[in-house]
Amino acid sequence: MNKQIWKNRIKREQRIQLAAFLVTIALLGLMLLKVNNLLVSFVLAFVISYMFGPIVNLLERKGFSRTVSIFSLFVISGVIITLLVVALYPVIFGQLNEFREVFPTYVGGLTNTINSMEEKLYFLSDFLGTLNIGETFERYMRIFTQSIFEDLPQILSKSLTTAFLAPLLAFFMLKDGSKFRKMLFSMVPNNIFELTLNLQHQINSQMGGFIRARLLEAAFVGVVTWIGLWSINFPFAPILAFFAAITNLIPYIGPVIGMVPALIISFINGDGFIGLIITSIPYLIAQVIDVFFIIPIVVAKIVDLHAITVILSLIIGAQLMGVLGMIIAIPVTSALKVTVTNVYRHILDFRS
Repeated sequence: MNKQIWKNRIKREQRIQLAAFLVTIALLGLMLLKVNNLLVSFVLAFVISYMFGPIVNLLERKGFSRTVSIFSLFVISGVIITLLVVALYPVIFGQLNEFREVFPTYVGGLTNTINSMEEKLYFLSDFLGTLNIGETFERYMRIFTQSIFEDLPQILSKSLTTAFLAPLLAFFMLKDGSKFRKMLFSMVPNNIFELTLNLQHQINSQMGGFIRARLLEAAFVGVVTWIGLWSINFPFAPILAFFAAITNLIPYIGPVIGMVPALIISFINGDGFIGLIITSIPYLIAQVIDVFFIIPIVVAKIVDLHAITVILSLIIGAQLMGVLGMIIAIPVTSALKVTVTNVYRHILDFRS
């Protein structure tokens, strides 16, 4: 009887521990979703910590203090970023001003093209006439442009907040991340402690490899695109290359989205079919090298997900969080897959 009471007490304590652990995780997730800028800052902090983590661990194994190693890496990175900003600021700022001036011309050119296509499609005149595609496009682009420039101070303010908060969070993730994990694991019941520890190790390893691989991939695509557009003397090459690098983080549709602005500019400039082909060549070269070399060697082995799973996760991510959701959809889905697989195996082993 005493043994049965003892077993019931242990089971009750384990349930309380598990409930406390799950509630803590849920509260942390809710805080990330509800506090302004915190989710973006947290994602960027994770990226920074995964980039610096291996270097910090190596320096610590060599005998350097962990705090000194982290601080040194942040200082060196800050100096490099400052030098890059100082060097590239005149080019980027000048191109942004130039783009702001010519943007109405591009909108007007595209509107005229749409109107011309509507006139040629005379057999659909009744249907297209009710839509007024050209006028609708011009009106929405005018509203979009006005909102962008009016909201620019607010956008910059959020960017500065994120730029300050993300490195700060990353610093404490690198310095005290192990202490925080130990505190969380202390709440895990003994019967699932090994499972939780194994999950954390697998997800951490997979996430780190995936993030580093995707950043390397995006940087490569951006550099190749920049060089290619610069070599053909294409306007706004730095801005377009940066946009291509960012959108390349979105699987499947990202490379296509990244190429669209350059093709639109080429089309409005009247470069013709040959001009469109020449404009697309830098993007195609970057994607060929990416698809046939970087992804198979660096990325594919890290995340083992079916194409349908990737597409569904992208759709769900886009619906829930927009562009950010599409970017983080794959690593989150991969982590969920690892979790479900390990929990299922644990249940089967427990029953057997």
